[in-house]
Parts: sequence; structure tokens; C-alpha cells
Amino acid sequence: MRRFIAFVLAAFVALASFPRAEAATYWQLVEEGNRLAEAGKAEEALPYWLQAIPMIIADGNKRMAGYYAQQVAYTLDELGRSEEALPYYEMKVQFYRETGVPDEQMRWDILRIEQLKPRLEVFVARPTAGVKPGDLAKHEPAFGALYGGTVDHDPAVYDDLDRAAATYGKPYGMVMVYNSVAEYDYLNVSSLVLEKGVPLQIAWQPTRGLQSVTEPVVRAYARKLAEYGQPVYLRFGNEMNGNWVPWYGNPELYKEKFRLVARIMREEAPNVAMVWAPNYVGADYMQYYPGDEWVDWVGVSAYHDAYFLADVNQSDMTNGLYYQGQKANPLDKFKEIYERFADRKPIMIAETGYNYSNDTPEARRLGLPIYDASEWAAQTARYVYAYLPMVYPRIKMVGHFNNPRTGDKAAYTMSQNRTLLNAVREAIADDWYLSSLDQVPENYWHPIEQATLHGKTRVASYVWLGDRGLGKVEYRLDGRLVATSHKVPYVADVDLTGLTGEHVLTVQAYDKSGRLAAERSYTFDASAVKVKLDGRVLDFAKQPVNENGRILVPFRAIAEALGADVQWNAQTRTAIARKGGTELRLTIDDPVPVLNGKRLDPLQAPARNVGGHTMVPARVFAEAFGMKVDWDGLTRTVLIESP
Repeated sequence: MRRFIAFVLAAFVALASFPRAEAATYWQLVEEGNRLAEAGKAEEALPYWLQAIPMIIADGNKRMAGYYAQQVAYTLDELGRSEEALPYYEMKVQFYRETGVPDEQMRWDILRIEQLKPRLEVFVARPTAGVKPGDLAKHEPAFGALYGGTVDHDPAVYDDLDRAAATYGKPYGMVMVYNSVAEYDYLNVSSLVLEKGVPLQIAWQPTRGLQSVTEPVVRAYARKLAEYGQPVYLRFGNEMNGNWVPWYGNPELYKEKFRLVARIMREEAPNVAMVWAPNYVGADYMQYYPGDEWVDWVGVSAYHDAYFLADVNQSDMTNGLYYQGQKANPLDKFKEIYERFADRKPIMIAETGYNYSNDTPEARRLGLPIYDASEWAAQTARYVYAYLPMVYPRIKMVGHFNNPRTGDKAAYTMSQNRTLLNAVREAIADDWYLSSLDQVPENYWHPIEQATLHGKTRVASYVWLGDRGLGKVEYRLDGRLVATSHKVPYVADVDLTGLTGEHVLTVQAYDKSGRLAAERSYTFDASAVKVKLDGRVLDFAKQPVNENGRILVPFRAIAEALGADVQWNAQTRTAIARKGGTELRLTIDDPVPVLNGKRLDPLQAPARNVGGHTMVPARVFAEAFGMKVDWDGLTRTVLIESP
């Protein structure tokens, strides 16, 4: 509430020269503002609404205050003053929520806040060598995203994967295929593709309805997939939440058929990973979810359109509601699916494309104004590919739909637009984008808040500044400028070697006009205890502590680094780690560890809860799993070596 009052007071200062009657009631003010707005003079109405809002708040009428905050926000936005509009969007949403208005009725306002609110997240590069993520799904790369697309109708490729590599700058790591249920009893894929033995991402579509998905049909197809022998990602009944597909509208039957397909694939074709893949828009997609036990991967179809439905006359609001248009953050269309599933399933962008034009037969037939959005498409592709490894590290596959023969109003075929093609070639040259499941990128990006800062450190920044546009990012160490970057993802190398004591790394993002738009500062202690595993400094969100000469480290972080599965018993306050046939139990404030059911000698420093983190003794933890542990007093480093 104090933030909103501050905004209103600022508005009063700005309007100090505006003549007003001191005794005017807020009813008089809003009525005059409304009269001007109805006369097409919304800008002149603003001062009246701005004066009325604090009076309405003081009167306790939150719904009305929210309504006029909305009027102010919409007017400022239409006038191109979006930065000023943001706090009034936030005011409207808060007051409406407090008066029981559901978020669904404020969807545009909430999305507009997301569009306008500056975002700045900082990451550090870490080597993948020696890091083994746990709980990987079938055919999931440990790091990186398998990259590929359609090839059968791509004019630059036509099923020739050597031409795909030449066109897009690197070989495809998978090929996207579309097969119909019950129409084929073989793989409807070119022999040129099959001979290469690449992984296939197959959209298996019940075009004749879900009733066509019978056990004999599924079994016959499963055996064909098994014969292929290479990894297959089977996207059964994709986009089931869209009314444009024949298998839409019966969630219970869809789930029944998905489970049937999953069961038979596991029996007949162990090379198949089941993919559940809705469209990124569509009502109640979760009602079609068949359950975790039947799904190996979660996918999403998500295209990037300069204008929704290829129509330049679409309003910003309509564009924004579908995460489209030139004001939306293109990464946000993956956000909901990722946040819901990525903790337990790998995610694939199963179908995507970047709309560079609507110069197509269908758009011309409909009489749509033709536009060229090549530069926008290129910049959007660069932005998405630069930030997927940071913002959505468990997006493990990206598939481009390159087929100009669909009759669509919008054009997406990358090979047919040199501006977009060059941008994508440049972006996917990063080794994060894989041409094979055997490849491993050299580095991954780790959130700086969870990092132990030391030595020569490569940093990057995820920046979104809404309508203000992107400019540059500056990195300052204890106030001293040490690096500047002008290009996403704003990579810089910062040398922290030889530092001792406490320091502050400050990251500042500037918009395209050169104004400071966002800032983050990170305090770190260069003299703090570090832990090295096989020569690699481990990253901890909560740094190790020294208690009675014993080093305590965060339980989950050290366990996962050592490759152990973790469990927490809240009732007994016990941390449990298992690896192979070994189980270690450490209970908070209990000096006696339990190894494989046997109580060991008491520890001088038992497990502790420090600032909400379960901290455990590094030595006993590592030695329990057969590691060699040593201490380097000069560098204050715990040295752990695998057997």
C-alpha cells in the first residue's frame, strides 16, 4: 500500500500547477474525468482521475480505486508512457484481488505487468565436466537441447540431412515427423532420413478420431518403431487442447488412449519416450494430462508471431493475451508449462517458428495487409536461443517447423528468409544446441545466487525491459566498472583472483535510451571456506560454515554433487542420503550419524539448521560414500576426491 501512496503523491507533485477546487469530492473529479474521456479527451481526464484515486483509497473503496487506477494505466499506455503506467496496473490488480476479483478476469493487466516490469537475473558459467544431474528421463541429455526440425517440405532440405547441416550451420540432432494413426502401418519417413539413424520426434496424430486408436493398431506401429531401434520421442495426439484437432473435446477418452499407447510402447518399443504436448494456449490443458507415470517428456507447441493471426490490425491487448506481438516477452509463452513440470519432466519445444512475414497465398486471399517482420523475427530468435540455457535449462529439445505448404497465413520457413536464417545459424552455433545425444556442452549456466564466486568467472545477464528496449549491461566490482556488454546475453569475464574479504558485484542494465532500468548487487566473501570435488569448486547457495574446526556444508547440495539421492524427514528432522548400497542419516543437533543402520561415534559438530539450511559435516558425509577428504589451510579449502 505504501508503494501506491508514493505513486499517488508523485502524481500530485506532477500536477501541482493544475487548478482544482480544494473542496471537490472524488465523485466530482471522476465524473469530470469520465466526461472528458467520453469526449475523446482521455489525456485531459488523467489529472482528475489521479486526484480522485487517493481520496477514493482514503474512503476505503478499493474496487473503485482499482477501476480508476485501470483507467489511468490504460490511458498512459495508449499515450506511450508505459513506464508511468506500470504502477497503476499493479495498483488495479492488488485492489481487485483484495476485493475478490479472480485473476482470470484481469488476465490482460497481469500480462501487461509482466511485459513492462524490468527483469534482471545473473548467471555464472560452470563446466559440465564432472557434473552428473540425477533423475534424467528416457533419452534426456544431461545438458543442452537436442536441435532439429522438419525436413520433408523444407525447400532447402527435402529430406537430405547433409543439406540441413549446410543450411542451418550444424547437423540436425533429431528430425520431426508427422504420422497419422491407422493410416500407415509403417514409418512415414523418407528412407534418406532413416538411413542416417537420427532420433525422431514423431507427432502421431489420430486424424480419424480417438476411436481409431486400438490395441492392434498401436501394437503394429510400436513394432515398426522398435525395428528402427534409434531414440523416438512419440508425441501422441499433440495440441489436444486446441479445437482445431479432431482429438479435442473428450479429455477422459484422450487420457485413456494416451495410457494405452504408453503401455504398449513400453512393452513393444523400449526405444520410445512418450511425449505429452499441448499447445501453449488452450483452455484447461491439464484436464488432458494422463499422469506422471505415463509421460516421459512434456512438450509444447509455441510459435513466435509478429502479429497474432498474421494481422497487423490486431491490438496490443489481443497480441499480448497470446504472448505474441512485438511487446511480449517471447520466453513467457514457455513459463507456465516449465514451472508446472520441469522439476520432474524434461521439456521440449516440440514445434516452433519465427514469423517473418505474411506474404503468403492465404494472407493475400484474405486481403490482409502484407508486412515484413524479418528484423523482429531475427532479434526474437537470438533472444530466445541466448536465454533458454539460463531461464529454462531443462528445455532439452527444440524443433523447428519448416513447411511452407500448410496454407497458413504466416510464414515461418527459416531457410526462405536470409535475415532470420543468419540469426538462427549464429544463435544455435552455441554448443548448448546439440546435434547428437552423445554431445555434451562445455559449460552450463548457474544462478549467481546459488554460486560460490571465485577466480576467473564468466557471467551473463538475462534482461527484459519491456517497452523500454534493451541497451547495455555494466558489471562493477566494489563500485569499479570492470566490464560492459552490449549484446544478449551480455556475457562478461570478471577476474576475482586474489581477492580476500567481503566484496560486492553490482550488475546494471540500461535501456536503449541509456537510462538505468534495473540493478542487482551480490555480496560475497572471497575468504570463505570452499569445497573442491575432484578439482572443481562446488557452488552453494548457503556458503559453508566453520563450527569448532569442522566444516558444515548444505546437505542437498553436497549430496547431489556426490551423486547421492536425497530425502528429508521433517518429522524427525533427519537428512537421508543414498548412493549405491550406502545410506547415511544425519539428524539435526544429534551428534550420532547412522551409516547403513549402524550408529557411529559422535561427531564434534553435528548437523545444524543455519538460516533455514540443513548443514552437515563435509568430512563424515564424503567419507561415508568412499571419498577421500583433506583440508588445505592456506586456501581454506576442503578437498574431496572420488575413489
